[in-house]
Amino acid sequence: MRFLDRHKVFAVLLLTGAFLAACHHRPSKKENAIRAELRQALRAHEFEKAADLARRIVQSAPTDNGARERLVRAQLASRDLTGAKQTLEDWRRDIRNPSEKIDEYTGDLALAENDPTRAMDFWSKAVAIKPKRPRVLEKIARMQSAQGHWNEAEQSWTSALQTRESATARINRAICRHHLHYWEDALEDFHRAYDLAPGDPEVQRAGKLFEQLSNIVDAVRDLDGRLAVAPKDAGLMCDRALLFLRAENAELALKDSENAATLAPWAVRPKLFQAIALIQLARFSEAEQLGARRPLHVDLLTPEFLQSISRIDADISVERTNADLYAARAWQLNEIAQPTLALQDAEHAAQLNPKSAGACAEKSYALKKLGRDAEAFDQIKRATELDAQFATAWQYRGELEMARADYNGAIESFSRALALNKSAVILQKREQCYREVGLLAKAEQDHRAMEELIAKAMQ
Repeated sequence: MRFLDRHKVFAVLLLTGAFLAACHHRPSKKENAIRAELRQALRAHEFEKAADLARRIVQSAPTDNGARERLVRAQLASRDLTGAKQTLEDWRRDIRNPSEKIDEYTGDLALAENDPTRAMDFWSKAVAIKPKRPRVLEKIARMQSAQGHWNEAEQSWTSALQTRESATARINRAICRHHLHYWEDALEDFHRAYDLAPGDPEVQRAGKLFEQLSNIVDAVRDLDGRLAVAPKDAGLMCDRALLFLRAENAELALKDSENAATLAPWAVRPKLFQAIALIQLARFSEAEQLGARRPLHVDLLTPEFLQSISRIDADISVERTNADLYAARAWQLNEIAQPTLALQDAEHAAQLNPKSAGACAEKSYALKKLGRDAEAFDQIKRATELDAQFATAWQYRGELEMARADYNGAIESFSRALALNKSAVILQKREQCYREVGLLAKAEQDHRAMEELIAKAMQ
């Protein structure tokens, strides 16, 4: 009986040894050489070559998780998505307990196929199985950042940093914190990232952003405090957006100006700041949809213009049906070469007061800049009909008549303008018209009057 038992034990041990030998594949010298060549190909970014080498290893070691991983990595890097999908399916089928990396790469494939939700699901699954995976945590954090989920992204970068300190995680957490308005923490992360890797491309790209933030942080903190007391003050929000624009921080400027536009849809300052931010972000079509016209950047907005437009916006917030305010704002917008926005205000002013000569004049200026010459002339003509004492309208009417080669009409309009407001510019233009129609004596007379006016102004 004991003899039989010993033989049974021996048989079991023999079978177990055979099974373990099959499970623990020992690579040959040739296979080791292929593995070394595969590692080199991956380092050199020769991904098609790497995929071919990885397939050979998979064939000789079908239960090797590492070989499957390297194969799918090479396929994803070479954009062979069909091959990567097949590799992942084979990996799940052929290996009973595949590495948790299979979920990471399934997430990578989903992202490559423009399915970020599925990608996030698989990356989260990979982290749940093995939490200390900084590479996967970074993928999750980058996705959250791309989607503007700054709180979640900040937490994910923090988890990555708890696993492994890196300049990449620091600089990206700094960016999240700056979006969350955690100014001191953001600057601290930036400085730490710079200490770790001053030559890192991500650190260098963000360098200007944080240097500019350092310059305005005190003024921003002041506005933060005032907004904490009055969170629905669109004017304060615009003031902060302007600070961000001057610091070339278009993303934060856009967020503040969008919020201000929601709170004060009648105001034009938020719309201008939105457009400038969108142009800084190269989102030109969206800026055009707002009615903005390039070139438009913050340096074109003088302190005088900003003060005037802020005051008019504030006045309109109280008097929404005051046609003169909209006409005045249209004038300001025409002055900074924004005819589409100016036309919107001028048309609104004309609706509120059909007899507003100022509204007609501003419509004319805007229409001319938009290339709608015939309509522009009709509007300036109506402006002079509504207000015969409108010197500026008479002058502009004369300029449009000159452009139409109606020199006699222009002489009449310039004469009406000069009777109301003697100006060297108008005298010069009427002189040109007199010369065009051959009235040289009158032209010389205007020329002398112009020189006398200029000399008097210089005294």
